[in-house]
Amino acid sequence: MAASTDGRPKSILRSLCTETTMLSKRLVTGPLLVIALLGLAFLNEYVGTLDWKTSSSIFWPMSSLGIETVPPGAILFLICSVVVALAARELAAVATACTGRTDLRGISGLITCFGILSLYAVWLGGLGNDPMLGVGMLATVLAACFFGSLWLASRGQRTEGTVLTALTTTGFTVYLGVFLGFFMLIQIDHSVWWIIGVIAIVKMCDTGAYFTGCSIGRHKMIPWLSPGKTWEGLAGGLLAAMGTAWGLSALSGSCLPGEPHITAWMALLIGFVIGLCGQCGDLVMSLMKRDAGLKDSSELLPGLGGMMDVLDSPLFVAPIAWWLLQLT
Repeated sequence: MAASTDGRPKSILRSLCTETTMLSKRLVTGPLLVIALLGLAFLNEYVGTLDWKTSSSIFWPMSSLGIETVPPGAILFLICSVVVALAARELAAVATACTGRTDLRGISGLITCFGILSLYAVWLGGLGNDPMLGVGMLATVLAACFFGSLWLASRGQRTEGTVLTALTTTGFTVYLGVFLGFFMLIQIDHSVWWIIGVIAIVKMCDTGAYFTGCSIGRHKMIPWLSPGKTWEGLAGGLLAAMGTAWGLSALSGSCLPGEPHITAWMALLIGFVIGLCGQCGDLVMSLMKRDAGLKDSSELLPGLGGMMDVLDSPLFVAPIAWWLLQLT
């Protein structure tokens, strides 16, 4: 009994040290990601002002579609393509664990290839030159992904898990390529700074939920799925999201002339909806990881986990944010 009592303080101290180390890593990685994101946003806006011919750039296939100059969001498309490639490796690990087909090779490549093509199709459809071309391309890409996955899973004359593998791979392709594509649509209709604003609201909600939950969190929200989440943390996160949205709406009038005016009450509502949906996105990814028996997607980003650990909330929010902006 004494040994158990003596060991308890050591366990608590070890837990505190782990939390402190994790927080210190986040305080380094987080600001670096913010700086990189802002720098890439400025670069995206700058490239949009150039008269850059598609025929003499990496976007040369667009010239055959009658698009002579590189359209808005070119840099954003390249960034999203890199994100798809990095996240695809993590989702491939989830797919392999969930389907039980550890013998499969090439799932990551399929998700990367068809995810980028899906992203391109959404971008192409949003440009307005020929929306049906984008729709047709997206449908073709997803069909090719499904049947390509069936072929991959049935190699070696194996049939078990083939349909589940194809459905999972196609679903993850939609999750990455199509959902990220909504950020491309926001860029086309508005500006890349609206995307930065949406991500800021989501991440401020995460930050508010984390610190509120650590300080006063008592009532577990969904202990069987995400033991660390509390109702108090959710409330704190939503307040942080609403405050961030309100502050950004006050800045948008002077910093983004010509963009839709968002009233204070509308900003609070948008912050609440985006914050809540962001938390839902986090829970969806937690469900996937628990099914796969994984704690973090990977250790790509120190203190933050993998690409999907950072991307889960913004991905889920992207289509909701686009619809909210369409309705304002």
